[in-house]
Amino acid sequence: NQQKAWGMDVPSNSNGAAYADLDNDGDLDLVVNNINKTAFVYQNQADKQLRHRYLQVKLEGLGQNTAGIGAKVTLYKGGKQQYQEQMPTRGYQSSVAPVLHFGLGRNEAVDSLRVVWQSGKQQVLRELKANQLLTLQEQSAASPYSHPKAGTPAFAETKSPVSFAHQKSNVNDFKRQPLLVNPLSFGGPSMAKADVNGDGLEDVFVGGAAGQAGALFLQQAGGRFSLKKVGAFEADKMSEDAHAAFFDANQDGKPDLYVGSGGYGNYMPEDALLQDRLYLNDGRGNFTKSTNALPRMLTSTSCVRAADINGDGYEDLFVGGRVIPGRYPEAPRSYVLLNDGAGRFKDRTAAVAPELQRIGMVTDAAWHDLDGDKKQELVVVGEWMPVTVLKNTNGKLGKDTGRYFDRPYSGFWNKLLVGDFNQDGRADLVVGNLGANSQIRASEKEPAELYYKDFDDNGSVDPILCFYIKGRSYPYVTRDELLDQMSVMRTRFPSYESYADATLQNIFSKQDIETAGRLSANYLRTAYFEGGVNGKFKERSLPAEAQYSPVYAIASLDYNKDGRQDLLLLGNMNQARLRFGKYDANHGVLLEGRGSGEFVYVPQGKSGLRLKGDARSVLQVSNTLLVGMNQQDVKAYKLK
Repeated sequence: NQQKAWGMDVPSNSNGAAYADLDNDGDLDLVVNNINKTAFVYQNQADKQLRHRYLQVKLEGLGQNTAGIGAKVTLYKGGKQQYQEQMPTRGYQSSVAPVLHFGLGRNEAVDSLRVVWQSGKQQVLRELKANQLLTLQEQSAASPYSHPKAGTPAFAETKSPVSFAHQKSNVNDFKRQPLLVNPLSFGGPSMAKADVNGDGLEDVFVGGAAGQAGALFLQQAGGRFSLKKVGAFEADKMSEDAHAAFFDANQDGKPDLYVGSGGYGNYMPEDALLQDRLYLNDGRGNFTKSTNALPRMLTSTSCVRAADINGDGYEDLFVGGRVIPGRYPEAPRSYVLLNDGAGRFKDRTAAVAPELQRIGMVTDAAWHDLDGDKKQELVVVGEWMPVTVLKNTNGKLGKDTGRYFDRPYSGFWNKLLVGDFNQDGRADLVVGNLGANSQIRASEKEPAELYYKDFDDNGSVDPILCFYIKGRSYPYVTRDELLDQMSVMRTRFPSYESYADATLQNIFSKQDIETAGRLSANYLRTAYFEGGVNGKFKERSLPAEAQYSPVYAIASLDYNKDGRQDLLLLGNMNQARLRFGKYDANHGVLLEGRGSGEFVYVPQGKSGLRLKGDARSVLQVSNTLLVGMNQQDVKAYKLK
């Protein structure tokens, strides 16, 4: 924060600002208007301290548009460019000087400058010296401007071959727990693919919302899909299909379907509708529910991942628990289910992986052999959880995160993808997170924190989100929100002024804080962790566009057929807290991989992606991307 060093540390109630080169020295000075106070004028000393060069452009338009409003000016130098549009209005009743100012750094001249006027005419000037005021007149523009032809985008939106509309919901999770950090009832639709009828074509399952049956679509010749009615799905439609996976449960060589039951707003903590389900396949795409296959699992789950944990040749399961409905953020049960070979599973979590039983609010997981010992490690991520690695030792899973990470990376993780993105033969991780475009800030030194317990003894859990502002941790909850949840606080904070600077220690007693649960997050960016020669994962940065919105779905693909893996990041959160505002800036972020672990953002015009809404899943079937959108139709984009 350079506020004090720049001389801008005088307290004021300011409602307007404008910049202009008041002293004609080539840098922009600043004027700030104040209420009940003299205006501030800040003189810019950059011309003396940095001795950088500049170019100023004054525009004279035709007719009544004397200032050339709307004209577009582009400056070119050494393969780089700067762009400004003549639009001097700033905020409410403020206007900057109608002179466009370009900083040139150490450059003594620019290669060329193009002005496109509102009339559609243009003029181009070349080899312009720095440190001058250039006056350009629209009457001197003779040639018409032609927009460059846009290239063919990589993807084209097409009618979805999978005709499925995820059911709309009027659930408001914040009525259930007013102090929730983020909503929890909007995780669908899930999607999974497999050749369920043995015809060599990939078929697709799309999970339904509460009250909506999941749907199975069989692929036909030519890429068409037809809906196959499955009575077992209809019978279980009151459960929410939070996640799904195809795997061979009973060793008959045919893909069976595991569907996990999730959700929050519509369910009680141990609701019978939270029981996960296993549907057995007869090889022709006919699925029947196996009623005795799974143990009692009344948990809102988030993911299922199959691997042979004990080396008996049968695929076992890890099932991640997402949340206890109405009890956020208490840790739900997660499960290790061992397969007897006939498609019957026993809960062996306590014996095989006791640390997994209440590991946290799991959102995703993946099996992968990280250390080359021919046994797959389990990587688990979740909300308010560190990226966690569990090693398989003689059929037992134990935490081994320190072997792979130098420090904990705890975040609001949503999605995990394992791949080799720098082509070195070692596993890398891409993990979707909340992103950097949020009011919440978190770091190692100043983590976001969540304290929770039944502070007012009314039987409900009260989660209190705290994060640092100017070096001090404050509760994010407002006085009104606090009093709505805990009316006993009304006498303690009778006015907004009494609550304005209150910290957690001012609100609750020392004993309350010491007996409360505490979770923390120190990293909120969507992350790329690159596997190194020493076995450690090293954080590498992704383009800024990856951080614009929460990421809930990730796909690896080679969109430009250069032999290098690219990334597609999808997400958004439109039901967020009102004070946080909607997270809706992700329209489909395509990142082009350079093969070295570096990724470059592909602009939307070049990618062709125009997704609006909350994306929750993505599948690539042949050259078509299917995107599962919450409370919308499944979208489809064809790779050109």
